[in-house]
Amino acid sequence: IMQKIYKIILNLKSKYNSNIVFDTRVIKENDIFIGLKTEKNNGNRFYKEAIKKKACLAIVDVKTNDPNIIYVKDTKLFIKKFCKFIIDSYKGKIIAITGSVGKTTFKENIFHILKNNNISAYRSYKNFNNIQGLQFSIMNMNLVNKYSVFELGINNPREMLKLVNTLQPHYCLVTGIENSHIGNFRNFRHLVDNKLKIFKSKRLISGLVNYNYEPNYINNKLNLKVDLINSESLKKFIISNKKIYKVNFIYNKRKYSIESSRGEFYINIAIISFLFIKKFIKTIKFKNFFYDESIIESRGKEVLTYIGSKKIKFYDHSYNASPYSLNKQILFFSKRNIKQKAYILGSMKELGDQSDFFHMQIIELATKLNLRKIIFIGDEFYKFKKKFDKFIFYKNYMPAINYLNTEINNIKNIFVMGSRLNKLDKIIKQYVR
Repeated sequence: IMQKIYKIILNLKSKYNSNIVFDTRVIKENDIFIGLKTEKNNGNRFYKEAIKKKACLAIVDVKTNDPNIIYVKDTKLFIKKFCKFIIDSYKGKIIAITGSVGKTTFKENIFHILKNNNISAYRSYKNFNNIQGLQFSIMNMNLVNKYSVFELGINNPREMLKLVNTLQPHYCLVTGIENSHIGNFRNFRHLVDNKLKIFKSKRLISGLVNYNYEPNYINNKLNLKVDLINSESLKKFIISNKKIYKVNFIYNKRKYSIESSRGEFYINIAIISFLFIKKFIKTIKFKNFFYDESIIESRGKEVLTYIGSKKIKFYDHSYNASPYSLNKQILFFSKRNIKQKAYILGSMKELGDQSDFFHMQIIELATKLNLRKIIFIGDEFYKFKKKFDKFIFYKNYMPAINYLNTEINNIKNIFVMGSRLNKLDKIIKQYVR
């Protein structure tokens, strides 16, 4: 019976080009709604709204006489089994990407490289990389594509095995391993071990790991199907001037050249994407190594707006921060040839016992770079207020708005970065017209 329901759903998706959605607020005509129960809400209760919005089908744990509503006892279990059915039915190859930094950008870039080589491909939605996001993306994948690219993210031990067992990828990439979310792991090596479980897929053909520490330790953890590279070692080959970064390299006796005006980080993405794709498509022609479309909206976007009558620009990284990413982005922004800079830095979450150490590192970096007009926001930074009285510390984002209003004559470019829980995006929204 369940397989019959799965086929009905897939036929409707194909017929109407439907999306499967969990949220009735985004339903469009002929979409398929699945009620999902969470800690905060029970989506099953909104089946009437789904049908009213012309969803062609609703799958909920409510019994009705409506022919467009399918009753299942447990929608979470239904989703799990439906995803397995889809993965088992898919004839293409599945690519999985994880890492501490750049997962979404790598995923988007690999997708665009395939697309621009006329290779049919699908990629997971935005940065949906936990188990629910993965299931959402699997249910909405197009089964006719040759490749499907997904990103996987973990915050806790055992999560990776759950994701890998759901997806069963053929090709896996670890973009890099840093100290993001380390508070939920015993130590850094424990975090590394859990990231590497991406290679536990039963269908693994090959993989690639970018890892900049302890090569002997990591090599002992990898099997013969997985290669190791060190992106830090690539830096010595990068030639740069004020506007262009360039690297020349040889692969299989052929010369390649990559250029980027965006900086060193995107050169690394381009090279690693190249090395990874070459593992499973030997004959691909690289028209480009990095596509600007890979930087999806809300990922480090620039927002031009006004404070009062003065035009200013926000450099918005308010969605997330780890010790590694925050350190790197501060360095990048400090080197940019722009005037009247200000920094609003939110604290980093999920760092456990090492939280003080990493927050102190960021403050010391600001001291070393002699940064001026810098605001630290969040309890994790605020505890160091007395020790570093040359900087401004607030417990939350609201006083920062008053600061910007009073200092606006001396500011043109404002860098904003921190963990999402600091709500730094509300500072920017305060001024967007």
